Amino acid sequence: MALALAGCQGQSALSAGAAPTVEPAPALVAEASGATPAATGVATATPPPTSSPTASATATPAPTAAPTTTPTPTPNPAPKTVRLTTGGCCTQPYWSPDSTQVRFIDKRGTGALAGIWGVPVAEPGTEPVLISERVEESLAAGDYLVETTGNSTTIQRLSDSKRWTVPADGRSVLISPARTKIAWVAVDNDLLLEQQVAVVWVADLDGSGARKVSTLRRGGLSGWISEDELLVSGRESSGSREQVLSALSLNNGAMKELARAERLRGPNLSPSGAWVAYYVTFAADPTQNGLWLARTDGSQRRPISPELFGAYQWRPCPGGCSPEDERLLIVPFKPDAVFHELWELDAATGEARQLTDPAITPFKIANGDWRVSPDGRYVAFVESSDRNIWVIEPPS
Repeated sequence: MALALAGCQGQSALSAGAAPTVEPAPALVAEASGATPAATGVATATPPPTSSPTASATATPAPTAAPTTTPTPTPNPAPKTVRLTTGGCCTQPYWSPDSTQVRFIDKRGTGALAGIWGVPVAEPGTEPVLISERVEESLAAGDYLVETTGNSTTIQRLSDSKRWTVPADGRSVLISPARTKIAWVAVDNDLLLEQQVAVVWVADLDGSGARKVSTLRRGGLSGWISEDELLVSGRESSGSREQVLSALSLNNGAMKELARAERLRGPNLSPSGAWVAYYVTFAADPTQNGLWLARTDGSQRRPISPELFGAYQWRPCPGGCSPEDERLLIVPFKPDAVFHELWELDAATGEARQLTDPAITPFKIANGDWRVSPDGRYVAFVESSDRNIWVIEPPS
């Protein structure tokens, strides 16, 4: 089961569609007549080397008690699924920054080139409109698009089309939350896997001030915790089997250990950067397997109930999340289930509640293809029964 999950959809999330597909009858999939409008709202390169700060490590925090998983009653009225597209057109939907539109890549019309198309949430069933003929814009992070060609890495600001080259030498970069810095990793892929070392670099957004901040054995970069801290992983030695997930300080190079396991996968930072969700498989100690939450300040680490093992994505907050507001949306992996369920886990308290009841709101996500809107209000997904994009508005 864990192998099936781990092999699917990226974005540090397990695949909700990894279970054997049992197609629901189209008549059973609830379709509303309309929807309420949404509220408005990695890396590698080699600049000139500098000295790397000495890293210090702290121990992984001991796990706290498992969370409460007793579901609360399904809200009344229950949430409904709303079909946005027809004709089985689409895969990999994503959201416009203001959460009012679901976008997707498609070819529409005979001989047409692929492009980005959009459908407004407030007008389900309307004809999609062309957003851009540049399909690469679907990979933009907010107003910024990172493009890699050969040995060149370029950043484009979409609002004014300004472009500049950064010293990542054809490798992708991660942009910091406040859009002031970039980070990337350089790896010598000619070496054997056991000998590979990842060199972590940071620079200002315009590419200036590039500096090496750490080296990681068989490591990688998972994201920006804050403007001054990165989420990274690596091994303590070339012979070590455990992967260590750490918070790397850019101020002094200190490494704060958050978690470790031989098969630690899928680290996914919360919107505020205060929490990271990840999963562990095939551990010698069975109690270590499954989904976990850890505070990025190193103060807490908590297992999530095995009943909720499945796909996960963080739910953003309309005005920005505080550490106490963070909520993780989960689609549990149930191989024999005809329909999926949507759950929400409160990161601070560990309490979980069931947001949808399959008997009332039946839906089946195809191939783990679902995305949470930037305001946290909606979930868009590809429905397994007809391969169209649908939207659900779970209770807040």
